[in-house]
Amino acid sequence: MRRLALCGLISVQVAAIGCGGAKPEVAGPSAKGSAGSQVASCERQHPGVGAVRLGKERQGSAVALAQIGSEPIAYVADEDSRAIHTVSVDKGTELATTKLEGAPSQALVLADGRVAVTLKDKNQVQVLEPAAQPSAPLASLCRVDVPAEPFGLAATPDDKQVLVTSAWDRTLTALDGKSLAKKFGVQVAREPRAVLVDDRGERAFVSHVVGGKMSVVDLTGDKHDVRQIDLGVKKITAFPAGSVDTGKLRGGSQGYALAKSVEVDEKGEVGEKPLVKGQAPKAPGPAKLPGRIFAPMATVDPGDAAVRSQAYYGEPRDGVPKEAPIVSVIDAGAERAMTRSVLSLGTILTQECLLPRAAAMRASTGTLFVTCLGVDALLELDSRGADPMRLERRRWRVPVGPTGVAVDDAHGRAVVWSQFEGKLSVVDLRGKADAAAVKLVKVSYDPTPEASALAAGRTLFHLTDDRRVSNDGVACASCHPDGREDSFTWSTPEGPRQTIMLAGRTPSTAPYGWRGLHGDLKAYLANTFTRLGGSGLQGGELDSLIAFIEKMPSPRNPEEAAHRDAIARGKELFFAEEQGCASCHLGGNGTDKVTHDVRSMTSADVDPKFDTPSLRFVRGTAPYFHDGRYKTLEEVLAANDTQMGHTSQLTQRDIGALSAYLDSL
Repeated sequence: MRRLALCGLISVQVAAIGCGGAKPEVAGPSAKGSAGSQVASCERQHPGVGAVRLGKERQGSAVALAQIGSEPIAYVADEDSRAIHTVSVDKGTELATTKLEGAPSQALVLADGRVAVTLKDKNQVQVLEPAAQPSAPLASLCRVDVPAEPFGLAATPDDKQVLVTSAWDRTLTALDGKSLAKKFGVQVAREPRAVLVDDRGERAFVSHVVGGKMSVVDLTGDKHDVRQIDLGVKKITAFPAGSVDTGKLRGGSQGYALAKSVEVDEKGEVGEKPLVKGQAPKAPGPAKLPGRIFAPMATVDPGDAAVRSQAYYGEPRDGVPKEAPIVSVIDAGAERAMTRSVLSLGTILTQECLLPRAAAMRASTGTLFVTCLGVDALLELDSRGADPMRLERRRWRVPVGPTGVAVDDAHGRAVVWSQFEGKLSVVDLRGKADAAAVKLVKVSYDPTPEASALAAGRTLFHLTDDRRVSNDGVACASCHPDGREDSFTWSTPEGPRQTIMLAGRTPSTAPYGWRGLHGDLKAYLANTFTRLGGSGLQGGELDSLIAFIEKMPSPRNPEEAAHRDAIARGKELFFAEEQGCASCHLGGNGTDKVTHDVRSMTSADVDPKFDTPSLRFVRGTAPYFHDGRYKTLEEVLAANDTQMGHTSQLTQRDIGALSAYLDSL
């Protein structure tokens, strides 16, 4: 099974989704405060006590706002410290720290003041209860098992359901708003992240890190149908002005965030209006018509995989960079994208938001706020345009790695969490976008030893607009979001090349590169920077980047008890001489470190031989092969005969078993 290229995220065999019956575990106290002793119920033990939700926000973020009396407080999900920080927004001081059992991605304040957090490394949602005084740590009520790698949270308008996205298991799970018992779970597209619910509570909208799609899930009835909205766009070039590309749609990546509601006119149309950049804008007023959803992302043109490009991994095409930021505007009612094109500014390295990570709306002004990794900025965008990313009103510099934002509309401020630097910013939205408007709040940022050791490399991995990395502004994370891959097959001077997953797969898999030409990561990265047009990183910085790549967090595959028999049968088939899988994929996760002829499908390939990839995490890395020729594992196994072992003779039952075993790696 020589050629199972790890480059996508379609799960073939899906683990059983267990959400309601997890046994609570007791967590003891710590010096800084902890989640406290857990009880058997997720429901409130002390109703009406402590802080409650601030405003009407029912969407999770790394920052969630609440209030106790008239005092706004922020709950900050600190992944590195594995903690929730409780912060007084008015006073700019930390009130309490609650240690958690895992790394929290998002927090959501529920209707009765409880706080739900997703623990992505534990495959759980934890529910906590506030004390009478916000200076006390939150008390843990329960932890509930959910599909692998939970990330996004949202509640329905009636607060009867809590929705959870699971990135690795590509699942949306609905939990009961009080008991947190599982109500249903559905499969969605690859790498789901943010989730929000329409105003009627009838549909959930889900963003995806790869694929350039948005999923729409019916929440009512019994079927819970899933539909997709294509967010692909064409391009408008600067020269000649207004020229529209009539070719194929550009794909998309970096879909981590969503926000909803925009001001539109009585006809339901959006239109661009002149701005005064840098100044506090005149408030356009609250939304007149509901039903607009905003999806910050990067639009991508990987080129024609059947044709060799002149530059490594593509080049600017007609003045439009291969990766460019947009905010796709979606008409929720019609379930269609209103953003049909991306505008080229004709320039690169201009501090563009190539790595958007969080978004929030300010209802009173109808403006959209987006945080951007790589340039470490909070952007305010006019939401009335067809592409708000081209209607920037103001931006503020914030500490490194902004991953969360929440808006305190009543007091005219935004609260931003910068995970990479462990700092919280309170941004005054009532004046100019200058340094004086950003007030830093000191929190007890206490990263784990593992997070601390990888911090420098993580920052380097997300650098945009750095000529040492590339000549067009892209970062390592542009093609490898979360250390994974973008699902694209790129046109290169050597032929089509599928992006490879890095997280959890890099150590002990040399030689590197599809042609296996580089014996160590240092040599391979130096070559990569050169091919991207960058001058390269040197010394300690290069060492830090390599350390991060080798040890960056990887998904945690769940134990699939429901498929134990199928996995055992698949393992038997994998190691059987008749199939020949293990002769190249040593031990399943290892490789033979040899290149093989896999029968190239295009004349663009300069060499028919390719390096054996690792099969670790293959369940989430479709499509497969260096040229992305197969969309699923079943397609690979059904078509395979002699080019990478022998599996085409297997029955459908055995192909399913072999897929189940590969899914478990």
